[in-house]
Amino acid sequence: MSIERVSLELPTDSAPQDVEAQAVAQLRSQGIHTWSDLSLQTILTTDEPGVNRYTFTYWIDDDDRH
Repeated sequence: MSIERVSLELPTDSAPQDVEAQAVAQLRSQGIHTWSDLSLQTILTTDEPGVNRYTFTYWIDDDDRH
């Protein structure tokens, strides 16, 4: 197993459950369907007003990596 991360730039007023749903959708769009322990790690501001970068980590079985 290894830890991976995914970052998304989303509106600053995004609800936590919406941010997590977007992260799940991003993983699925990348063909990653089996992960565990998806966890929000950081929320950073960006140069674009009203947009934050949300970074999640998750565990994945090394056999499932692309």
